[in-house]
Amino acid sequence: MKIKSLIAAAVLAVAGAGSAQAATELVVNGGFETWGLGANSDEFSTQYGPGNGQLQGWTTTGLAFVLVPGDSTAVGRYGGFSFWGPANGTTNGLTTSSQGGNYIASDSDRGFGAPVSQTLNGLVVGQTYNVSFEWAAAQQFNFFGPTFESWEVYLTDSNNAQIVNFQTETVNNPQAGFQPWRGERFSFVATEASHVLTFFANGGPGGEPPFALLDNVSVTAAVPEPASWAMLVAGFALVGAAARRRHLAVVAA
Repeated sequence: MKIKSLIAAAVLAVAGAGSAQAATELVVNGGFETWGLGANSDEFSTQYGPGNGQLQGWTTTGLAFVLVPGDSTAVGRYGGFSFWGPANGTTNGLTTSSQGGNYIASDSDRGFGAPVSQTLNGLVVGQTYNVSFEWAAAQQFNFFGPTFESWEVYLTDSNNAQIVNFQTETVNNPQAGFQPWRGERFSFVATEASHVLTFFANGGPGGEPPFALLDNVSVTAAVPEPASWAMLVAGFALVGAAARRRHLAVVAA
């Protein structure tokens, strides 16, 4: 009976540890809801622009906007900005992500766009972490011609060396179009206690503003899949059975 209790306690302890890891979110403001301009869409930049430094947890020096549902027009350093969509009578399916709320729109023309980054802290060296996010593609209103968009996502260490580089597929967006939100997921192994997570939009052609949209960014510690838990529990059971047989053999002797 004592052996069974020990096995049960060990299994519960391991499962509990895994659940705690899974619940720890390492990204600050991954939904972009903590936005200093409240209900107003605007340019987000830590270098210049009306929305300077207002998006908690994130930095960028490029042409990126925080879009707030219900406020279809943002005011950046180049004037008013909006997408082809319902606000201007265009039926192209433009909508928010699955979680709704604010989202980032980054110019995919690398002549204007720049990385959007955040430093992740509290990592455990050797631990595997899962990165997930949602993204879509749109075109700036009153610009014409088909565009293409994608995201490059990478993590760097204290020497600015990339430890992983993930690239989404490239989507082709027709004139005045919208490419629906889709989910992405990849993993990395931490080599230091902190890494910089960076999103960099790719696209073109230049002059037909292609925009990549981003939302629902998350980084959590990886935990074993259910099959792995089953193998772990089975292993404990085998150890317990072996211990019980040894105990019975000693008593019989």
